[in-house]
Amino acid sequence: MTTAPLKSSIYFVDDSGDARRIAVLGWLRVELGSCAGPLGHWQALLSELYADPYLDIRPGDSLHAVSLAAGRGRPVYGVRRLPGTSAKQPYREVIRRALASISFMPGVTVGSAFRTGEPGVHYGQLKHDLYEAWIRRVNAAHAAAGSHAFIVFDGDGSETGLRRAHRHLGEPRHVVGDPCLVPARRSPLLQAADQVAYSSFQQLVRQPHRRFMWEWLQELIPKVEGPLQL
Repeated sequence: MTTAPLKSSIYFVDDSGDARRIAVLGWLRVELGSCAGPLGHWQALLSELYADPYLDIRPGDSLHAVSLAAGRGRPVYGVRRLPGTSAKQPYREVIRRALASISFMPGVTVGSAFRTGEPGVHYGQLKHDLYEAWIRRVNAAHAAAGSHAFIVFDGDGSETGLRRAHRHLGEPRHVVGDPCLVPARRSPLLQAADQVAYSSFQQLVRQPHRRFMWEWLQELIPKVEGPLQL
């Protein structure tokens, strides 16, 4: 990971949270024109996963942190497991392996932010409020540096609130255009951002059945920015 001056960058962003109390964003910031290195690291991780005899992950599969944390994956037969381990554990460990891969991606910085809601606040509204606060922060940082930001967000094109947040930005405007809304299954770096967002969520809410990953984000990406409360 790098701590270079803030250059023009692409942010790959995904969200996590629950419907009752908290919304979380996780992101990878990649300097403009520098996606090849991070993509190469992610492809190396995928190649390892495809070859792992304790997993059945195939080309075209999407790495979704919620499913991995639950140990959901195709069953694997004919392998001898260590005593005390289960078929779910290798799938859960994929998140750890993904975070470790992200930590070594060249030219990348990683961060997360969150916002808590009052009872009765809809998760969609909470997510949009968090995103609006975050995009103002990104805009101000790039304005101060004289650089620009482009946003790629996990979505299907229906998230009008995210577009509104961009259009509410004041001048000088350093976040370029609307967010590019792309399903995470089509973007390796959005899948990486999903691992960050969900790991940050578990760090914050500390669900007992996900105790195994409460500290993974800080342990594996010690220079992560956040989680920031916005």
